[in-house]
Order: sequence, then structure tokens, then C-alpha cells
Amino acid sequence: MFTKKEIFSIPNILCYFRILLVPVFLWAYFDLQSDKGHLVAAGVLVLSSLSDFLDGFIARKCHMITELGKLIDPVADKLTQFVVACTLMYTYPAYAWLVAIIVLKDGMLLFVGYYIYRKKDKHLSQAQMPGKVATAVFFIVSIILVAFYIPGTMISSILIYSTLILMIIAMIYYGHGLYRLYREN
Repeated sequence: MFTKKEIFSIPNILCYFRILLVPVFLWAYFDLQSDKGHLVAAGVLVLSSLSDFLDGFIARKCHMITELGKLIDPVADKLTQFVVACTLMYTYPAYAWLVAIIVLKDGMLLFVGYYIYRKKDKHLSQAQMPGKVATAVFFIVSIILVAFYIPGTMISSILIYSTLILMIIAMIYYGHGLYRLYREN
């Protein structure tokens, strides 16, 4: 199915690493024994974000894009984003809206995208700019909110709702793209 070279390519190893960072983030975030747990959790998110950037950069620049990478990179992205949003929802209740948008957008992309693929043999290309911007802002805001631990403040509300607006824009953009694919002959 996948070659050894593909399985152990540097970009794919970085994806596996990112997936392994998810439980490390959870452990650090919920480690109530440590005053520095939130800083460690923020550091894990920074490391995860850097590995996400590096795996894509290396894959493109070194011509190491693989079919396996096309599969596991979005899985690592979505898993990390979903777990971070669900985790932060306990400290920042407004993150519940982000969880809802993540589930709606990704569910729409998965199910509607699959339907269009089956009916018309077409699919959306890789991540689009509005989605990339929304995801980058999501992680930057999450890192800030984890590192500085500022629940209930005006700044945390502004950051969260700004992220929510960007994620809604990305969802609408992807929905429009799916609609265009559906309408094409």
C-alpha cells in the first residue's frame, strides 16, 4: 500500500510527531500539580504549529509530497485543532462555539465533499487561503490564551470571537466551493 520511503519520509514523521503531541498537550494543560503546566502546554502548541509548518514546507520544497502525507497531515491538523478547542472550552466557555464551527465545517467538507466526489468524481483542492488564515489565527490565539491564562477578560473574548468570525468565513468559503463543484456539469 505505502512504501517504506513514503511511511518514513521526514514530512510524514513530523505528522506522526504532531499526533503524538496531542496527549502531551492534554497532560500539560490539565497538570494541576504544576504552576507551569499552562506554559508547557503553550510550548507544546508552538512545537506542534512549527512541525505543521515544517512538514508542509519540506514536502513542497524537497518534492516529498506523498499520498500518505495527503491523508495524515489533515488528520493531524484536525485532531490537534479539535482537541485544543475542546480542552480550552473548559477554561474559556466561548470555545464551545469554535468546537461547533469546527465540527460543522469539517463535517460539511467530509460528507458533502464525499457525496460530490461519488456523484461527479470531483473534489476540492487542498486547503484554501481563508482556511489557512483561520487555522493559523486559531493556533496563535490558543497559544496566547493557554500561555497567559486570562479567562473572563475582554481581551480573551475579543480574541476568541475574532477567531470565530474567521472560522465562519472559512466555512462559508468552503461551502461555496462545494456548491460550485456540485453545480458544475
